[in-house]
Amino acid sequence: MTRNRERERLISDESLRSFPDSSAANAEDDLQRKLKYFFMNPCQKFLAKRRLPWKLLLQLVKVILVTVQLILFGNSRAAHIDFLETGEIAFKHLYLKDWTPAYETMPYPPAMGTYAVYTISEFYDAVNFVLNRYNKTEEIAIGTYHFSSPNNTMEPVKMCKTFYEQGVIWAFNESYVFNSTHQTECFPMLPVKINGNITYDTMAYLEKINKSINFDKLIKLWLAFSLKTIHLKSLSQVNTPDCYQFNIEILFSNEDHNGQMPVTLDANEEVLTCHGEVTYASDDVLSIVMVTLFDALVLAASILSIILCTRSIYSAVGLMKETVKFFGVYQPIPPLSFNDKLEFINMWYILILVNDVLTIFGSIFKIMIENKVIDNYETCGVLLGTANLLVWFGVLRYLGFFKKYNILLLTMKRSAPNVLRFLICAGVFYFGFAICGWVILGPYHIKFRKLSTASECLFSLINGDDIFTTFATMSEANAVMWWFSRLYLYFFTGLFIYVILSVFISVIMDTYETIKRHYQDGTPKSRLHAFADQCRDDPDSLFQLSEQNCCITSWISIFAPKRSELSVQCDAPIDDSSNAI
Repeated sequence: MTRNRERERLISDESLRSFPDSSAANAEDDLQRKLKYFFMNPCQKFLAKRRLPWKLLLQLVKVILVTVQLILFGNSRAAHIDFLETGEIAFKHLYLKDWTPAYETMPYPPAMGTYAVYTISEFYDAVNFVLNRYNKTEEIAIGTYHFSSPNNTMEPVKMCKTFYEQGVIWAFNESYVFNSTHQTECFPMLPVKINGNITYDTMAYLEKINKSINFDKLIKLWLAFSLKTIHLKSLSQVNTPDCYQFNIEILFSNEDHNGQMPVTLDANEEVLTCHGEVTYASDDVLSIVMVTLFDALVLAASILSIILCTRSIYSAVGLMKETVKFFGVYQPIPPLSFNDKLEFINMWYILILVNDVLTIFGSIFKIMIENKVIDNYETCGVLLGTANLLVWFGVLRYLGFFKKYNILLLTMKRSAPNVLRFLICAGVFYFGFAICGWVILGPYHIKFRKLSTASECLFSLINGDDIFTTFATMSEANAVMWWFSRLYLYFFTGLFIYVILSVFISVIMDTYETIKRHYQDGTPKSRLHAFADQCRDDPDSLFQLSEQNCCITSWISIFAPKRSELSVQCDAPIDDSSNAI
């Protein structure tokens, strides 16, 4: 008996410390009102408080700002990438012997084979072609390319080769001697005098400096040189010229030792500081200021969004602690589950915080790029592009306020666990088919030469793309493999298109039908929602404007209500710091 009295006294003291009223009924009524307001959507909260949903408006404005910013950056980045890609194509036409535009197209399967050399004479002709064209770059190139030295003097091309320390092959009696240690050697390529003429002759020059190329030992050989150029763009004050140094490397790869030496050209750009002057036709300083102010506006909107969302999450955590404390005192059995506590954490706010952080860093990168501080378009593009994607994902939250859209969103949400389990099971089948196709069909089918391309081919087949071409491009050199490919492809397409995809659709449709029944018969309520619904006040009656106000004052109070002008039907006030948007 004494223990029970002591327990009741402790509970009473705890409730006095935790809640504004000493009465359990008042504490319950107060918490119900807070929870009911917390679970309202922005429209209901607007009716309850007559206060504009600032976070909602901010998110909608931010969608427009971030999208416009990404479009502006996308146009600038497209021009930048186009300049670099076109420059690399120009270098291939300048320095690769017999290069044709057919190598630049991307048909599938490719119309032409690999650009490569197959004979020793072709190799030396290709190297000599590079050396001679480099010497005449300024004379023959349409683009403005100059040598990389400060005084525009031509620096020699550097030849480097990587080879085995020892390597001899006697194919006639199936024997060889090799040392797998790699060695790398570099030296400048200079012209030689032949019959009184100064020219570039690789064989003669190597013989002169006591060097040689042993193709049995050779792993790879590359020629390296640099050129400088200026990208003029549109010559506006917003798009000022950029200065670049292209570090060009022409690689002859002999790693496979299969008689084919593929030749590739890579041009890696390096941003330089420009020192030129441009006289513009019109003084358009306002455009520069507007671009900078727009980026600053996006930054300010993202920072404000972070502050508001962080505040809402903090308030929600506070309400969660208060709710846990209340149920622990007055309704301890059963205790609140983890899912009940998770209802206080709004995942949409987490999504907003992530895209705000990405937007802030992306905007900083964009400002630095526009002011020629950095040239990291890729990182900036990833940040801004991902942020914009998440911003548009966030719009789905507001579509959920409408019944028909909400059904679709709830279907995706409720079906996510089953879809994930299904994808795991389907992924086991898919990965098995990909490995099998790569290993068995790889030598005979161009689409299965790599594991990545085999996976891409199978994914295309699932979606009904390029089915006939996949069948038709199988080599007929091996009859067993040809018949196996037929069985493999028929079984895969039949299993995934007619069985697995049908099961996938049925998983989603089952959830959709369940959600529709809940809308018709009533949605099962969680413990917290059932507790909050015990407060019978309508959303628009939780807060009401004072009847003493005139019409004009009432209209003003809708947009700027004062606390003294509000009266509450229930005794306990609703917490202003609740998780509203």
